Amino acid sequence: MSTDCSFRGERICDLSYLVDGNGNPDPNGKGECTIEGCTPGSCPKEGACIQVFNTEFLSVACDPDCEDRRPVGPDDKISESDPQYKCRELGDPTIYNRCTDQELCLPEGLCADLFSARVSCRKECNTDRGCRDGYECRQTGSNGVYVAFSPTNPHSMPIESICMPIEPKADE
Repeated sequence: MSTDCSFRGERICDLSYLVDGNGNPDPNGKGECTIEGCTPGSCPKEGACIQVFNTEFLSVACDPDCEDRRPVGPDDKISESDPQYKCRELGDPTIYNRCTDQELCLPEGLCADLFSARVSCRKECNTDRGCRDGYECRQTGSNGVYVAFSPTNPHSMPIESICMPIEPKADE
């Protein structure tokens, strides 16, 4: 219930992933308090604006070092340490625009739709003790969970530590 998160109503209880105290999915478990529709810098001091992409259904491959960058020609002087050196050496002019204008090339190398991503404030943490039961402190920057995209700095992918449901162990 949203009043479990805030009596003022600015936070909602996200019931899309209910977990018990061990992080196991449980229809009788608890949800997560979030603020939906944030923008970078708009979350309370204990939160970060996070974008979650559904990576399960992404299929268009891209190269994060090359996507949406100016093509580099054979006469352009760049060092071998420049990420675009690799792009030029591939010799494929389509490498610079595999994603559409509404997509972002994720570090995993897949195009993700910016408009279908879920954007919400999530609780920041330093250790698991900063999270409630059933959640653990994990870094963003992989598996479709990122700090919200900033139009003023489109190639920046900062890393934050946020509370997320405990990931089941491989043997479970």
